[in-house]
Amino acid sequence: MAAEVLGHKQKQAWLDKVLPPVEQVQPGLWSIPVEIPIKPLRYVLVYVLETPKGVAIIDAGWNDEKSYQTLSEGLATAGYAVSDIHDVLVTHVHPDHFGLAKRLREETGARIALHSAEAKTLMIEPHQEVQWQMESEVRAVQHGIPLEDQEQMKREVGEFRKFVDHSAPDVLLEDGDALALPDWDLKGIWTPGHTPGHMCFVEPERRIMFTGDHVLPRITPNISVHSNNPPDSLARYLDSLTKVGRVADTIEDCMGLPGHEYRYAGIRARADELIEHHEERLEELRAIVADQPGVTTWEISQRLSWSRDWSTFRFPERRSALGEAIAHAELLAQRGVLTPGSEPTAHWRLVER
Repeated sequence: MAAEVLGHKQKQAWLDKVLPPVEQVQPGLWSIPVEIPIKPLRYVLVYVLETPKGVAIIDAGWNDEKSYQTLSEGLATAGYAVSDIHDVLVTHVHPDHFGLAKRLREETGARIALHSAEAKTLMIEPHQEVQWQMESEVRAVQHGIPLEDQEQMKREVGEFRKFVDHSAPDVLLEDGDALALPDWDLKGIWTPGHTPGHMCFVEPERRIMFTGDHVLPRITPNISVHSNNPPDSLARYLDSLTKVGRVADTIEDCMGLPGHEYRYAGIRARADELIEHHEERLEELRAIVADQPGVTTWEISQRLSWSRDWSTFRFPERRSALGEAIAHAELLAQRGVLTPGSEPTAHWRLVER
């Protein structure tokens, strides 16, 4: 069974391509859609948790003025101001979730909480930026990106990084940690895959799980391999889906509160559906390599089936598609199905048996 829609106003807004309303999900819990400049996603859902001290928020929104204003207005609807924020709990450091965290801390003194594995991906020092660029260039050769596309990638990544404002967290979280929030029995669940330190947060008494980008009700989170996400990212993601499904099974009528789209029921069913999707994807990729031995990862990404034709993809979408192709090819290599060969550029072939 697929995920059951619980946020009906959110889903209708998604279909209408407009911003959904600020909503009180439960007493003491609000959902605020914060605009982001990524057209397919349009907004991230920031959750506001009321406490005797003010509010904690789960995720923060994109680092620009419009997003900040959207968040501020949403807080006002809930009866609060930015100055009431005392904790920013971050599912992962992608700009739509982490972007405003530093500004909010500077303005309010709020603590930023993040999984320790996620904190290690933050490029705070100048040498880390240089190392990241060098690793990106090596990967471009390794996976057969044409030179003109490599140059486009550098330009667009440079533009994108203007919105990235990394800052070290105040609280490092580990799997199963309880978060010290009065009136909340909130625990973190480490769910690597989308990023190395992605976290979901569960509150059993309220029967809710904040699923971030790990489990979304309709779309499939991007699972890529790149400089900040290791070759086993897809294997970790599939294991994390099973893990989250088991946790959800222990909570009757557990509601999923995702980072995008809408609230839903059936976390375990949706996790199983995502696992099945990736297994089908793995078989599709294996068939491509069987049909064209020696194919590069860039070529594989063009032949995989997507929701739109590859020719319509802008470069950020092509880069995401390539990252997914790498992740699936790497998992098949880990399973002993494919081999990339020994050249600087991977040419994928089936393993002879």
